[in-house]
Amino acid sequence: MCSDFHRAESGTELLARLEGRRSLKEVEPRLFAEEDAPMHGTVLELHGPEGTGKTEMLYHLTARCILPQSEGGLEAEVLFVDTDVHFDMLRLVTILEHRLSRGSEETIKQCLGRLFLVCCASSSQLLLTLYSLEAMFCSHPSLCLLILDSFSAFYWVDRANGGESVHLQESTLKKCSQVLEKLVNEYRLAVFATTQSLMRKTPSASEGPPPGPSHAAEAGADSRPYLCQAWQQLVKHRVFFSKDESQTSNRFSLVSRHLKSNRLKKLFFIIGESGVEFC
Repeated sequence: MCSDFHRAESGTELLARLEGRRSLKEVEPRLFAEEDAPMHGTVLELHGPEGTGKTEMLYHLTARCILPQSEGGLEAEVLFVDTDVHFDMLRLVTILEHRLSRGSEETIKQCLGRLFLVCCASSSQLLLTLYSLEAMFCSHPSLCLLILDSFSAFYWVDRANGGESVHLQESTLKKCSQVLEKLVNEYRLAVFATTQSLMRKTPSASEGPPPGPSHAAEAGADSRPYLCQAWQQLVKHRVFFSKDESQTSNRFSLVSRHLKSNRLKKLFFIIGESGVEFC
């Protein structure tokens, strides 16, 4: 279907379609250094243990995209792929209601009309879904953000199904990464994906005690990459999430790290009824 679309499309029409995809540079200025703001082709990984605010941050970013420009949003379309089966539509609606000056039912419907939701129950289903998305991106030039929550959901199942072969364990996720790379490059998308902290580095005796608190230490210094190499090479920006256990309040922290420039930015936030609120 999509190949037919390309054959019938002139070079001028192709350029117009690609130029119509909105930049996400203003999606959340506080989250990125100005020179590291997400542009077309950005692949951002939100990494951290369970319960550290990653999905809430995705709701925050989704709301920023689908809200109308008159309400401070980007008025852009978002495709949300839910692999953890915990997407909460009522939670997203609550966040939208708090951010709209006049949260009428019609306005909420218009916002949700810019959101596409897909649920996947296995890595094979995720792969088939990604393969099928090309036609959708062809016909929706305002669809500029693909969200995956989470990309590591099927890690243990794939590892068990692959037996002793690392190649078989990583095969499906590697193909998913390759399809994502193709979509990102050809359709100038941004991809935001969550991954869970499943592996931690074990310091050796020669390394001495763990380092004191610092941006570098907090920016995933104790996390060991465990997803396939194809995914590691695709990611350009990582945000590491943690919860402040020393505080009685519901406070979380994140360290945003651009992998090429190695620039770091640390932020604190709380999660209220209206969603993410930066401190």
